[in-house]
Amino acid sequence: MATATETVTTETLTTETVTTETTGTDVRATTTTGEETTRIAAPGQSTLNIVDWAMSQITEDATDLHIDHGLRPVHVHGSAATGQALVSNGAVGADVIRLPAGHGFLPHTHPGHHILIVVGGEGTITYDGRVYPTHAGQIYLVEGEVPHAVGAITDHVIVAVGSPHKHIDAEDRMAPVPYEEVVAPDGDLTCLICDISAIAPKRLHDESCHHCPCKDCAARESR
Repeated sequence: MATATETVTTETLTTETVTTETTGTDVRATTTTGEETTRIAAPGQSTLNIVDWAMSQITEDATDLHIDHGLRPVHVHGSAATGQALVSNGAVGADVIRLPAGHGFLPHTHPGHHILIVVGGEGTITYDGRVYPTHAGQIYLVEGEVPHAVGAITDHVIVAVGSPHKHIDAEDRMAPVPYEEVVAPDGDLTCLICDISAIAPKRLHDESCHHCPCKDCAARESR
């Protein structure tokens, strides 16, 4: 509860209690608009921003998050992705990013490192000559200076934590690099999903792999 020295601004919030059919356990379901809850403390104290970005169902034994696979409000520069800004102080920040099925981010680097938390669907991460499968419930760290590419097998939702943090629609959020920079030093790029390899100048799509991270494949409508 707010004290006499604290002002609290909250987002639009709907809270309800539901009962499961199988166990009869009461579950709290919270749906939010994704706006910030800003707590402005007394002079000399810090401001705390809390953002509700997903619906949760909480029981005694587990917590389930409902992750919407739909479009987010902001277009991510240079891609088919959309996103939602969460929290940032410039030095570090987090966003929700949604890639539609069959699309991806071109091979690129970042000004800093990123932690990517997969919260919805299935995707790929191309890194150091390998295309790895990813799915909801996984987390990985990408060093900013290492060329990499993220793709979507299904509609794919991730929480991206970056330091330093760039705004969700910033043109310099990522720096595109040539396809050749994500292959191994010997020119090989191997898809661990299809168990297919391509040696440059061939690309994975030349070998009938549907997870090629090249420019043409990143923008096509189905994989």
